[in-house]
Amino acid sequence: MRKLKVGYWPLSPTLESAGDRRRLLFWAKARGHSIVTDLDQTVDVMVASENADFNSSYFSKKKIPIIFDLVDAYLIPLNYYDDLARGFAKRFAGQISGSIKPFTHHVRDFCLNSSAIICSSPEQESIINSYNSNTHVILDSHEEIPFITRPISSRSKSSNHRILWEGQPATIGGVKFVYPVLKELSKTTTLSLDFVTDKNYFQFLNRYFERNTFNLLKRNLGEIVDLVKITPWTPENLVGCAEASTVAMIPLDLSVPMARLKPENRLLIMWRLGLPCLTSPSPAYVRVSQKAGVRAISNTLEEWSDNFNRLLSDPVFVHDEVLAGQNYLRENHNQTILLDKWDAAIESVMS
Repeated sequence: MRKLKVGYWPLSPTLESAGDRRRLLFWAKARGHSIVTDLDQTVDVMVASENADFNSSYFSKKKIPIIFDLVDAYLIPLNYYDDLARGFAKRFAGQISGSIKPFTHHVRDFCLNSSAIICSSPEQESIINSYNSNTHVILDSHEEIPFITRPISSRSKSSNHRILWEGQPATIGGVKFVYPVLKELSKTTTLSLDFVTDKNYFQFLNRYFERNTFNLLKRNLGEIVDLVKITPWTPENLVGCAEASTVAMIPLDLSVPMARLKPENRLLIMWRLGLPCLTSPSPAYVRVSQKAGVRAISNTLEEWSDNFNRLLSDPVFVHDEVLAGQNYLRENHNQTILLDKWDAAIESVMS
């Protein structure tokens, strides 16, 4: 492929968000393509993130193919009123132009008008295919996170354990489902809960109603919130917390479509960091856990309890779980695979 000039409407103005760094920018840097955010410039192809104004005149330029990087499950709203409120708020805030309508309608129409869609899981692809058959599944690159291997001897039995949670505050609500299990564990072991995340967050549109993350955790973890330590997210902080942790967890509120249809990125990151990880049974986590041959899924509180107890007491089992996960990464999620998928997606719209 010749070197391209790619117009990009990013997730963040600084291009520093994970969704910018780990996706289009990762591919462009590795392949030597140039990225421009000044969309008045002449470009070969345009890529729109979920934060783009889908109705902008920039996307109506003739002969310029448009690729929509639709990472999240915005085609499936929580409910009609939430969907309409998001569409209204984005119009009111100037994030999107055109008529006021449910946000999923903006997303749907942009899917129909795009030359190709990139999503992050087969589960999302099955939904998007109704609106655009030129859809490509590409996960994030995790090259900024080191690949850590630990011998069994480093996983000695101990009565002191740290459980790691990593992600954005918007998904913290899932921890309420494992609160009873964590409370019981805290009675029999010295337990710490490390949350690598932002200390403050915006409740709506990543701009409005700033909230304190610790208060959110207090609502979900009640009396055991004293076990919590919040560490600001950086790659270095994540690695440091992972190296001090015994196990990671990703409990989800599966009644929320955005959470239920999340891809497997967080689970793969935990394996990359050398940690076993317990998750809720979302479609992506079930699919990947079965393929990797690990016992990451916990369907009930009893299973969460049993799985936590085994991981906290059996270093050989922990080693085997992580080894299986890392073997999966080597075979199914490496730089060559991701770059080839980006090449295929871009080439599919270039005439």
